[in-house]
Amino acid sequence: MTAGSSRSARPGSRAAAVVTTAVLAAAALWSTAAPASAIKGGGPATTKARPYAMLIEYNGSQFCGGTLIAPTKVLTAGHCVESAGDVSTLRVIGGRTHVDGTDGTVREVASYRLDSRYGAPGYAYDAAVLTLDRPMPYRTIPVAGPKDGKLVAAGRTATVVGWGRTGPGEQATRLKQARLVISPVADCRPYTDPETDPAAMLCGLPRPGTTDSICPGDSGGPLISGGKVVGIVSSGNKYCDEQYPVSVFVRADSVAADLGIPTR
Repeated sequence: MTAGSSRSARPGSRAAAVVTTAVLAAAALWSTAAPASAIKGGGPATTKARPYAMLIEYNGSQFCGGTLIAPTKVLTAGHCVESAGDVSTLRVIGGRTHVDGTDGTVREVASYRLDSRYGAPGYAYDAAVLTLDRPMPYRTIPVAGPKDGKLVAAGRTATVVGWGRTGPGEQATRLKQARLVISPVADCRPYTDPETDPAAMLCGLPRPGTTDSICPGDSGGPLISGGKVVGIVSSGNKYCDEQYPVSVFVRADSVAADLGIPTR
C-alpha cells in the first residue's frame, strides 16, 4: 500500500522492523519506542476537562498520546505508529486521567493512515490518524485549518496535554498540561532541522520564569490554541530537564488534507 492510504491493523500488516528517516530522527531525540513520557512542569489536568485527550498503550504500558477529532478518529504522531510496528497491539483509552487507573473506555485500532510525506527532512509531517473499532463516547475537538494562522502566531500561548515523564528518571502518573509560547521554528534547534519547512512545524518554548516542556512519550498529544488542535507533539526535551526545554510540534493544518481530516 502507498503511504497516506488507510491500512488495516491486522497482525503482520506492518513489520516491526520498518524504520523511516523520521523514526530515526525522533529516536535521536528521545526513545519513542519505550513506554512514554509526560510533561515537565505545568500542572494537573483531567480527562473530564480534556475529554478529547486519548492515552495510547502499547503492550499494556502508556506509549503515546492522541486527540479524539471524531468519534472513531484519533490524531497522533506518525512515529507512534511506526514504532509500534503492528498497530493491532495498540489500545486507545479515553476518560482515564491516571495512568494506572482502570476507568475509562478502551478501544482497539481497526486501521490507520500515515501522512504520505512522512520521512521528509526534519520532522515534518510526522502525523497519522487511527480509526477505532468502535466510537468513543467523549467530546471531540476540531482541527485548525489554513485560515487559523492567528492561533499559531509567534508570541501566542498554547496548551500542551500529555501523560509523560515529569523529570529525569521520573514516570508520569497522571495527565498534565502546560502553557507554552509559540516561537519561530529556528528557536527550537537543534531539535529541528535546517531543512525543515517552517510552515509544517511549530516550536513551543517555556513562558518566562518556567521550564515547562514536553518529554519522551508525550508524542502524538495535542497542542491546543483557541479551542482547536493546532499541533501534534513530535519531539523535544530528550532528557526532561532544564538544559533543552523545547517542544516541537507538527502543524495540524499542514497534515489535515493528506490525512483526510476536515478542518473548521
